[in-house]
Amino acid sequence: MSLRRLTVFLGAVALGLLATAAPAPADLSLDVSPAKYEFQLAAGKAQTIPILVRNNGSASVHIQVSLADFLVERDGNYKFLPLGKGPYSMASWTDVNPREFDLDPQSFKQVRFTISVPAGMTGEYSDLVFFTTRPPRKPGGLAIAERVASKLYEIVPDTAKFAGEIDDVAAKPDASGEKYVVGFHNTGNAHVYLSGRVEIKSGSQVIDRVILPKDMLVERNGKRMIEAVGKKLAAGSYSAIAFIDYGGPNLIAGQTNFVVH
Repeated sequence: MSLRRLTVFLGAVALGLLATAAPAPADLSLDVSPAKYEFQLAAGKAQTIPILVRNNGSASVHIQVSLADFLVERDGNYKFLPLGKGPYSMASWTDVNPREFDLDPQSFKQVRFTISVPAGMTGEYSDLVFFTTRPPRKPGGLAIAERVASKLYEIVPDTAKFAGEIDDVAAKPDASGEKYVVGFHNTGNAHVYLSGRVEIKSGSQVIDRVILPKDMLVERNGKRMIEAVGKKLAAGSYSAIAFIDYGGPNLIAGQTNFVVH
């Protein structure tokens, strides 16, 4: 699920009939900058950071600002959580000003976030910030709201640890070839981005190299399942060795043996 732009349809449909037409997609043009804000702040200190909200449309909009806790699941999809339920949330130490405002067409506004890190915190903490338009509601009509997001990452200096392990490697038959599934566990305390490859061997000979998708996000203490498809293999015994680069000092590896019938 993309975080840059979420269009939300609000309203009721009576007996399958819409009383009003929806605005054209071109009318939905809210944008934020930056889409991701990473900063360092020592425990016991406070800092205010700005995010710029821009209305590139032709009509004024009313915008509400909210924080959300989240997880990134093994398949890479986001799961949104109630505030305070995220294990590494910083929502309770974040003040937003303003939380609600009007924005004229072709104009922008700076929203300020003051983060006060409690004493004793270590590693990385994060939250999503949603900027949601509040459209006028008409009885029996369809209202369209636009929602864009920015992500905040706060790292306590000198406490970030980058570590990871491969917890599963599997080979499965696929219609177009052989599918390789690699499980990665982020055992550190900050988010990482993955890249890597799977080498297929018959005995000591490498017969296929499968490049894994690049820049896969794994949040603090999160897990990710990575899939890639290689060429079809003749019947025989093979080994698959997965190599993952998560930004640490060394690549990590995992292996499985399998048989193609």
